[in-house]
Amino acid sequence: MYKYVIRRLLLAIPVLLMSSLIVFGLMRVMPGDALIALMGESGNINAKELAKLRADLGLDRPYHEQYLLWLWQMVTFNPGHSIFTNEPIPVALKKAIPVTLELAAIALVLGLLIAVPIGVLSATRQDKPEDYAGRVVAVSGLSIPDFWLGTLVITFAAIWFQWIPPIGYASLWDDPLRNLQQFLLPAAVLGFRLSSATMRMTRSTVLEVLREDYVRTAWAKGLAGRIVVYKHALKNALIPVVTIVGGQLGVLLAGTFVVETIFALPGMGRLTVEAILYRDYPIVQTNVMLVAATLVTLNLIVDLTYAWLDPRIRYR
Repeated sequence: MYKYVIRRLLLAIPVLLMSSLIVFGLMRVMPGDALIALMGESGNINAKELAKLRADLGLDRPYHEQYLLWLWQMVTFNPGHSIFTNEPIPVALKKAIPVTLELAAIALVLGLLIAVPIGVLSATRQDKPEDYAGRVVAVSGLSIPDFWLGTLVITFAAIWFQWIPPIGYASLWDDPLRNLQQFLLPAAVLGFRLSSATMRMTRSTVLEVLREDYVRTAWAKGLAGRIVVYKHALKNALIPVVTIVGGQLGVLLAGTFVVETIFALPGMGRLTVEAILYRDYPIVQTNVMLVAATLVTLNLIVDLTYAWLDPRIRYR
């Protein structure tokens, strides 16, 4: 087990390096100049001040030197300051990360609460009205884009109920009710997308496991249907489900970029979108690397979860 974990961590290094090269290169080929846009807000662009600011930020150096300097800043956990606000990036992340984590956690819980019961119900009621209804829900979630569904939810909530989510972020610890009002709709939008693929996989794997000999033996012993399904079949059926949920977590994190912007939540997604619009290189690069490192870690956790679900799995 330990050798496997160490080997996976070592393999993560080239993945993160490739991610850093891609995001660094993309930010440098974007049209426009962040410093000219920054100084242009004052209505006066002075060539000497522009050159001094570029030198202070290290943007006058060759690209390979800029990349190595930024890489060193990431390794030493000192990503620098925002170009536009001059705020230390760790301070901005400290405010944004809890928002994204809360949104992703609520969406994940809602998605699993929707997906697993409906998937099991569809499998145990195969080709019956409950099964067809579950399939319609799953296909709808896979087909409807997050931005369209989020806009639709806000519009209909305002038209039908004369209600919109509160404006201005409220912390869970300061005002739990207002926080729940702000997060319930965006989390439901994200959770609906997550539940769709998970629901289909749950249905397929439960159907497959219910045909196994040991499940037939449990039926033959006269055990109650609920015990057979949830105690004997579901745990083994969840192994592929864990795989797809791990993959969907990447989609979930990507979905926060859109949903946080639509619902005005000050999380990582909105911070990154605004940084891209302003060409704030340090923030974009840091946020992308954090997401890449998170995905690598989540994939490792998913692989290790297999051993808990199925003791026959061994890592060498």
